[in-house]
Amino acid sequence: MVLDALLTLAASFLVIGLGFCLTLHIAARYVLGDVPIRNALAGFVPAAIVVALTLAGQPVPAAALALAAEVIVVQSVYDVSYRRSGFITVVHFTVSFLLGFALQNLLALLGTAPT
Repeated sequence: MVLDALLTLAASFLVIGLGFCLTLHIAARYVLGDVPIRNALAGFVPAAIVVALTLAGQPVPAAALALAAEVIVVQSVYDVSYRRSGFITVVHFTVSFLLGFALQNLLALLGTAPT
């Protein structure tokens, strides 16, 4: 029982983290041009915050804290100013939202397909 919950938590964190890494790399390439893909691993920081605080029942503070942490992490990893880091974070949020919205609608559409 506990092992199943831990496995589910680990899989959820991995999927969310990889999604954030992908969308962060897209955002960074859009704003900065050609950047190393290893820098996109910074996407695991906001993913960890979102997963941890959402599990604790605090989704709104999770989003705010994740955005603030991402600005700091992106500024550090990509070595840019806070203004540019904030812009990358806004683009990352937008890309993540659009990708999540599209995937949610796709899954909803597939759920209504005849069998």
